[in-house]
Amino acid sequence: MTYPSSKSLDHLGLVAGFCKDIQLAQYIDDALGGSNERKVSFGQLFVAMLLNGLGFTGRTLHMYSEYFESKPLDRLLGEGISADDINDDALGRCLDALYDKGVSSLYQGIGERVVNHL
Repeated sequence: MTYPSSKSLDHLGLVAGFCKDIQLAQYIDDALGGSNERKVSFGQLFVAMLLNGLGFTGRTLHMYSEYFESKPLDRLLGEGISADDINDDALGRCLDALYDKGVSSLYQGIGERVVNHL
């Protein structure tokens, strides 16, 4: 008999929950557009980078999938996302799209969402 494995949320569950409360991934997707073309949207990748940064680890982009292997991604980012989906190619495209859009206006919008929520 095989038993299901468990994965630890640690503090990342609180951060992911707050991101869901303020609809951060949807905000990024709306700003950058084209989220239907990818399995993992730019908004979800943005939240993944945020979680990785708050996970007290400074991994390079090609190491993200390894970091997320031990995390319950269905709870943190959404159903159907695997650690392999969070790879350097997808993250690089997300970072390029963020740069092209302009991060200052996005940062302002995120700050407003946080303040309004709190």
